[in-house]
Amino acid sequence: MTKPLHSGHAAQNGVLAATLAGRGFTGSHVALESGTGYFECFLRGADWSPAPFDDLGTRFDLDEIGYSIKPYPSGGLGHTAIDAALELRETVKLDDIAHVDVAITKFAARRYSDKYPQSAENAKFSGPYLAAYTLVHGAPMLDAFHEEALHAMAGKVSLSIYQEYADTLEDSPAKVTVTLKDGSKIERAKYYPTGSQQNPMSAAQIKAKFDICAAQAIDKAAAEKIYATLSTLGEQPTLDGFWPLLRKA
Repeated sequence: MTKPLHSGHAAQNGVLAATLAGRGFTGSHVALESGTGYFECFLRGADWSPAPFDDLGTRFDLDEIGYSIKPYPSGGLGHTAIDAALELRETVKLDDIAHVDVAITKFAARRYSDKYPQSAENAKFSGPYLAAYTLVHGAPMLDAFHEEALHAMAGKVSLSIYQEYADTLEDSPAKVTVTLKDGSKIERAKYYPTGSQQNPMSAAQIKAKFDICAAQAIDKAAAEKIYATLSTLGEQPTLDGFWPLLRKA
């Protein structure tokens, strides 16, 4: 449960900081670097440099480096396997499947379990569960992670190391191999997951993900207005009408 807590807490702190600044809240200009500041307190005398702050506010990684969007609400290192399973789902019949092997990198295997999950939270990091669910139901979205959904094809999926890319660190290539009851095998391999800069989501995919997430908090009409504003954020003369929509959540 701590993974979503981390990102949620960071977002909360960002909103709080902006709100306080907007209302004139002040703090020490040397809160980070003074002899009793943040670095001295937490680094305990270790060397540090202010150089990373030299371009603060002038260079933006989101603009220069780009970003990736996670299409599925599960551990990102398993998304290539999900993409591969989605393709296989279009070519095989469930009743013909004898076994499914999901091959991933050693790095991904440190974060993904080879066990079938006992809870919805475990399911987000279970290679067997995610592959099985995808083959049975399609892409694992929010509805995939509840107790009633944890029994799809249990016992038919195994996790292994993708030997060709075993030691890959920055990327998460995966290969899903379906063994049919007649002994034949069908496989699909993916190197870059959907949502990565190399394989970006389409506008329709992004909208579909937004709709699924927004439905957890607001009605469809408000969601449509929010999405329309976000899609043309740089063209908005004012955001006065935008904030009340968010407050409904």
